[in-house]
This record gives sequence, structure tokens and C-alpha cells, in this order.
Amino acid sequence: MGAKGVLNIAWVNVSNIPLDKIHDRNIAYVGSLVGVTLDIDKATVNRPESVRIKLGCRDAEDIPIKAEGVLG
Repeated sequence: MGAKGVLNIAWVNVSNIPLDKIHDRNIAYVGSLVGVTLDIDKATVNRPESVRIKLGCRDAEDIPIKAEGVLG
């Protein structure tokens, strides 16, 4: 029998996504840099300052303050 992992859930704000790159696929990619993107708060997608995403992660306390990636 395989080990079962438990994901902690955390809502986090993601900032500094260029406005022309804000769409579901890129937002999900940004979340995947630190965990599993479970949901995107659609009410925040058009906010210029940040987008809110629901992450699944091993330990919410270990989510890094900063993560970098390249958006297509």
C-alpha cells in the first residue's frame, strides 16, 4: 500500500504578474511553483495589485515569500 499525503490548504496573494499575462493557465502555473493550485479567486483576477489563489501544499508555513518563473 502506498503512503498517503495530506495537503494543507492556504489562500495566498500572488503579485507582480504582468497584466497581459493574467489568465487561468499562467495563474495556475505560478501556484504550481510552490504547491498545487486548487482554485483561483475570480473576483481578484482583474486586480492590478494581486491575484488570490487557493494552494494545496505539504506545509503552509513553508510557502516561500518569493518564487520566480517564466510566463508564456
